[in-house]
Amino acid sequence: MFRIPTRARSIFFQFIAVFLFITWLILLCIKPVNFFPDSDGYLETANNLGDTSSGRPILFPLLLLITNKLHLKLSLVCYFIEIISLAALFWFCGPRKKLLSSTNFAILIVVLLLPAISSYCGACLTESILFAVEIWMVIFLSFLFFPKQPNSLAKTILYSLVICLLAILLKPWIMVYVVGCSVLFTVIALFTKAFRSARTPALVLLIVTIGSFIFSYRYNMSKSSSSANIVYLMANSDKADDLKARLKESKDTTSKEARFMSLMVEDIELLQAKYNSDPLITPMEELKLLKVNDKAYTDTINHAFKIAYFQRKQDIIKLMGLSVERYIRDTKFGLVCVDFCYGPSIKMLKKNGVYFALAFSFLTLITWFIRQRMKTKFSFRKYLSAMDKQLLIFVGVLLLNSIFFALFLCISGGIELGRTVLPATLFQLAAISYLVINRHKTTVSKQDNTQITQQ
Repeated sequence: MFRIPTRARSIFFQFIAVFLFITWLILLCIKPVNFFPDSDGYLETANNLGDTSSGRPILFPLLLLITNKLHLKLSLVCYFIEIISLAALFWFCGPRKKLLSSTNFAILIVVLLLPAISSYCGACLTESILFAVEIWMVIFLSFLFFPKQPNSLAKTILYSLVICLLAILLKPWIMVYVVGCSVLFTVIALFTKAFRSARTPALVLLIVTIGSFIFSYRYNMSKSSSSANIVYLMANSDKADDLKARLKESKDTTSKEARFMSLMVEDIELLQAKYNSDPLITPMEELKLLKVNDKAYTDTINHAFKIAYFQRKQDIIKLMGLSVERYIRDTKFGLVCVDFCYGPSIKMLKKNGVYFALAFSFLTLITWFIRQRMKTKFSFRKYLSAMDKQLLIFVGVLLLNSIFFALFLCISGGIELGRTVLPATLFQLAAISYLVINRHKTTVSKQDNTQITQQ
């Protein structure tokens, strides 16, 4: 059977990657940065960076300030930040002698085929550098759990703090994902032999992340549009009908809670009938309770959310079901988020970029499987058992927690669902890249592997 020489295959992948890289570079050079409703707010925050009352995290406005002061093209700066960060993932998390390997170039091609990652660089929004921030979080997590030399306690704490800062300073609710990962890592380290050597970094990460989450909770809440998202969720579900049914079943329709529920129904029906269920465009004087732009009504909206979704057990179950439904229906398992574009793009890729990337990945997997079959009587089970178990656990936690994180964002993301679920999708991409790069080599020392085997 005909086989493509390794050198020729490597040159082919390099050519495709360079071609795509230059194509995006040209598009970003000739097209101006796109401005969207959020952009003006970020620019205002950048111009008044010392104003702590701003409703936006500091990292992206700081980048805007630097690019404006140095008169740099924002789209190009963000594009190079993304590419350099991906190269850093290859360098720190893969075999360093194979930085220009076919595997790395194949992953780069897949990334460049996803317009949501490259096209975001043409927008004045946080998504421009979101993938880069998440890649660096994965890199620092790998420093924690796969050190080339044992980390000191101080270095372990430092890495954990850097991860928390990255999670807070761009999109604060990414911190929920980090806390989820730290809990899973700790539980697995305590009860699984294969991950027992990672017990200390897992515990340190858990303590630091929980402490950071508690310490930064007010900051996180001040940087999130939770009130608008709560009202959007209620207005875009069957909650009005459910509240009406509960009012009919109520024994005392004159009670304070019954009157409160009645006003909730009136506000929800107003949003649905006149304003396309969008609370941000609704004049606040027309609403009775759900005034999202008035901070005085924050507690009122939170109370309405508690009544709607947490007063009865079946409400909580329905909320979980709604989360899954929106993840499947509105984001199509995250594909809509990846294909959600701002800025310049190749029309064919804008329409089919995600599917090209998935097809490319699938064909690559089939090719690899055929090659393995040609070499020996390949057993997938033996291949998995030969791989480092710690690496599989590490990537498994990132992927599993990404799914739960996406489901959480589907009910808390609100108006911009595609953008809010996007972080979980990009975490999955980074985790998969990490697994693919390291499939032939792990960074756990032989001594650690020997101890795990003996245990």
